[in-house]
Amino acid sequence: MKNRISAILITGCLFLSLTACSTTETGTGTTSSQEANTPEITQEELSKITKGKELEEVIKIIGGEGKQQGESGKPGTKAHQVSYVWDGATPNSFVSISFRNNKVSTINAMNMK
Repeated sequence: MKNRISAILITGCLFLSLTACSTTETGTGTTSSQEANTPEITQEELSKITKGKELEEVIKIIGGEGKQQGESGKPGTKAHQVSYVWDGATPNSFVSISFRNNKVSTINAMNMK
């Protein structure tokens, strides 16, 4: 239980730090955000994602790639893990999904409705 709470808190902190840095100035004088290109995940889509699904299946369900949060381990090994975050369709919501060996290992959702 403590590990799950810690994972959720860490994910939340990473999400906040990433969103704070996601806006950049473009040469046209307007503000652009990588976040605007990230598809939003709905509760219905989230319910279709289960442990063991491959990254490509998850991307197909949501309609696009999330923002990569982190990566650990050597690619091609059992220890390789990559985490992505998708913004939720409702304000202040998001889903963080970790993939071990290209398959869903953990799903953390915040404020999804």
